[in-house]
Amino acid sequence: MVVMTACGCTHDNPKKEYVPPGIERHGRPRSHTESVKEKELTLITYNVANMSHGGDRLDDIAHFIEQTGADYAGLNEVDSCNQRHTNFQLKDVAEKLGGWNYHFASAFKFAGGGYGNGALCNMPLLDAFTLPIPQGSGHEPRSVAVIETEDIVFCATHLDFGPPGEPSFEQAVYLNQWFDEHYAGYDKPVILCGDFNTDPGTDTINEMDRCWTRLSLPELSWPSTDPYMCLDYFFCLDAAVPVEVVDNKLPEGIVDYEQTSDHLPVVVKIRFK
Repeated sequence: MVVMTACGCTHDNPKKEYVPPGIERHGRPRSHTESVKEKELTLITYNVANMSHGGDRLDDIAHFIEQTGADYAGLNEVDSCNQRHTNFQLKDVAEKLGGWNYHFASAFKFAGGGYGNGALCNMPLLDAFTLPIPQGSGHEPRSVAVIETEDIVFCATHLDFGPPGEPSFEQAVYLNQWFDEHYAGYDKPVILCGDFNTDPGTDTINEMDRCWTRLSLPELSWPSTDPYMCLDYFFCLDAAVPVEVVDNKLPEGIVDYEQTSDHLPVVVKIRFK
């Protein structure tokens, strides 16, 4: 499916449309007749700083995803056909990975194009859509890139910045309400990852912990040069299928993390039935 974006670029991006909050896309559990099998997946979340942290880092980002053996990747701060980067960054990363499937979720228009989150995977997509997050009292509207495969629902987001408790807290409340309404009782894991712009123990993360199980350790992820804040997380929706964390160590030596982005990536391996 070829979609023309507002910036005039042609994106080979399946089902790239905005879904207004409250529209039911899922919400009905499916029944399975096949035998239950155990599955392991490696997941990445990475704030890539528009892939230009001190230079062009697109190749480094793609190399990192490939070398980790990841199955899914959520990327934050991605540019799309704007004046800062005229290319469609997410598509270019997907092509360097050998033709991964992807969905770009623009959070807002930026410099004549888009800016937001991306979700990629190495398997066929059953669905892909953008969930806008209201700006509320914050600085900017935000978004969630949602993709679904045979195995999981995988979502990448980037919450607003500001004093602890708001505006990211308002956005966390919205996410909990929306995902509970649309995915409670779903028959596969629902994974949400990204930059939540706040540390554990704040109102925002406490609100997320009400409805989600944290999969990532409270590792310091920002800034990459000498991190002192934990901003990047993985969550699994409690009302859907649970998962077990097999590993959550960041591999060493794949790229120079200090040079590639101002954030450190987070990697988790999960197992589920």
